[in-house]
Amino acid sequence: MIQIAGVTKFILFADAEDNSANYISLDVNYYVSQTLFKGKIFQPTALDFDPVEGRVYFSWTGIGNGGISSAFLNRTSLKTLFFCNVQIPEGLAIDHGGRNIYWTDSGTKRIEVGRLDGTSRRVLIKDGLEQPRAIVLAAKIG
Repeated sequence: MIQIAGVTKFILFADAEDNSANYISLDVNYYVSQTLFKGKIFQPTALDFDPVEGRVYFSWTGIGNGGISSAFLNRTSLKTLFFCNVQIPEGLAIDHGGRNIYWTDSGTKRIEVGRLDGTSRRVLIKDGLEQPRAIVLAAKIG
């Protein structure tokens, strides 16, 4: 697992105005935001962290499309997992044990799931949703 030197506790957040994904280390007694990723043509919308592999997963929107990507905390190994027919992904959640990623898309009006390696994508809910946004998993319940 790749980490940022000396950072064990942190907060992740997206800054829509700056088009960036950021973290704040909680290992120190002063809090300073550090940029993980800054998009020129995309805007990060949601973030989650997988402690098993040490990867940050994030949803983003761009001009006419969106996607789900991931990278290590040290900004290496950036990869896009899901791009086709992703429009406005506004929420995502990682299932650390099951190795799945769930996301909401207010453009397609769906909730979807796929594997953390970018495979096995499927639609969970496609009817009755107007603008699905945030999503949270109750991992201990199942």
